[in-house]
Amino acid sequence: MLRLTRGGPAAEIPACAGPGAARLAVTFRLVLVLRALLMAMALVLTPVAEWTPNLLGAVAVVAAATVLAEVRWRTVLEWLLRHPVLACLDAVLAGSVLAMGGVFGPFFLFTVMTSALAGVLFSWGPVLLVSGAQVALCYVAMAVGPGLPDPGAPGVLIGLPAFYPLTACAGVALRALFDQYAEVEDSRRHVETMLAAAEERARLAREMHDSLAKTLHGIGMSAAVLPVWIRRDPDRAERTARDIVAALGVATREARGLIAELRDDAHVMPLAAAIRRVIAEWGREDGVPVRVTVADESPDRSDPSGAGPLPRTVRYEIVSVLKEALANVRRHAAASAVEVRLSWRDDAVELAVRDDGRGFAMPDGERLDPLARAGHYGLVGMAERARRVGGRLAVWSAPGRGTLVTMTVPVPGAELGARPRPTARSGR
Repeated sequence: MLRLTRGGPAAEIPACAGPGAARLAVTFRLVLVLRALLMAMALVLTPVAEWTPNLLGAVAVVAAATVLAEVRWRTVLEWLLRHPVLACLDAVLAGSVLAMGGVFGPFFLFTVMTSALAGVLFSWGPVLLVSGAQVALCYVAMAVGPGLPDPGAPGVLIGLPAFYPLTACAGVALRALFDQYAEVEDSRRHVETMLAAAEERARLAREMHDSLAKTLHGIGMSAAVLPVWIRRDPDRAERTARDIVAALGVATREARGLIAELRDDAHVMPLAAAIRRVIAEWGREDGVPVRVTVADESPDRSDPSGAGPLPRTVRYEIVSVLKEALANVRRHAAASAVEVRLSWRDDAVELAVRDDGRGFAMPDGERLDPLARAGHYGLVGMAERARRVGGRLAVWSAPGRGTLVTMTVPVPGAELGARPRPTARSGR
């Protein structure tokens, strides 16, 4: 368990769990490596004639301790965080090397890493304890070690040991930066969670408005005029009642569909896997053969998380357009075969759904608005979904020749220029 809070009772978390603990562990190992390099450099810079057995023995002990701490860093880091006094033991080992090699030689540099490490790991109490111990050991090394200072240079006697508390303060500042960064990360994740929740609420409200609310509104209008038809035209009243019953069945299915979508996790899957799943479920229900072509090499594979390069909202709209296109095939096309293709370009992803059903006559021009007047509300809704994510929807159809729906969405980060409007391509 690691204690990651500074001051007061420390909160314990599993070793190296979370971004803050990971950064702490990385810094700990980095300081160990830097200390080993400084010690090796100091040994190289020391003349061979000064390599006494005592000096080599002290360097070997500190080197072994450093290597052990690097190899077993999880255990050592946990012990240090639980028992800061162990850092004083490390200060004693570093002080022994300093006494053998001389305070005014190259070995002084590696000893300050102990105070730096204390500043990163501990609160102010242990930091002052470790740095104070190193200052005292430095004066002891000055007294017993080789290379005594010039009595006429008192600044050296004061300034050199001052590097220990200064380095400890640098470690404290580094730890403060880590804590601030962790707070910023927590705030960012909190905001992202809130935005995702708000987006999900807005999506659900939009879905209810586009489907269930309109159906219920139509049922309400039909029910309102039903008493009039009962008095004036019983046959018309009977037909209206049957229509209301049928519309209630549609509303029930739409409500179940919304509930199923709330439980569906297809939009959090990689796009290719989500498309295969939707098609498999649709094929089992309708029995229409579906040919699926999904590019093997897709940007999905560039993301180690498995979610792919597309944001969740984009994946959701693409999957929703696929579901709507397949629903149109079921309701209107009377098709004997369906083909679904997902392809990737450098700057965009494209979904195409083609059926060999009865098709319909396309309006003139490139806008899809006339399709709404012709009763093709599903296609207009798909075009709106494409616009929400900066893409476009193209529709091709002809009587007796089937229908092709193509949705193209830019990949985030690609420069596509201006966003084109949804267009309809006629088969004539």
